[in-house]
Amino acid sequence: MNGQTITLQNEVQGHAAVKAVWHWAKAQLSAGRPVDLEARLHEDAKTDKQRKYLHGYVLMTIASQAKVNGQQFDMRVWKEHLRSEFLGFKTVTTKNPMTGKKVRRRVRVSTEDLGVKGYGEYIERVTAFAVMNLGVEFTEEWVDPDTGEVLTLTAMKSRRAA
Repeated sequence: MNGQTITLQNEVQGHAAVKAVWHWAKAQLSAGRPVDLEARLHEDAKTDKQRKYLHGYVLMTIASQAKVNGQQFDMRVWKEHLRSEFLGFKTVTTKNPMTGKKVRRRVRVSTEDLGVKGYGEYIERVTAFAVMNLGVEFTEEWVDPDTGEVLTLTAMKSRRAA
């Protein structure tokens, strides 16, 4: 059961899984071993792999290669600029607890607000923008430190040439 991910489709599966996890966790806890549990919505969960790929490869590559008017910028600057460019802002309405009046304010949309699909689409948009508008080349291979999977973006480079 250690490190296992299960996608549940209905209440019966959910009940059986929680029961099985409880029996396993109880045995671990009785043996004095702490247990980490994680539950999340299937559609809305970003993977750690997506985060690591965006921050550790895509944004770092942009920061190391992109120059605007001869100037390079830190990864954090690019992260905020691209987030603002492609995700923008949303308007949130809340109540002022002191006056009871509704207050509207702009709040930046975070990558943390995206699900797996949206996060993947965001990575594609950022990568395409960097290739087509900044001249960034993603020719280096990126190896996921956890899985050893090798990823490249040579397809994006060929799109730029077309």
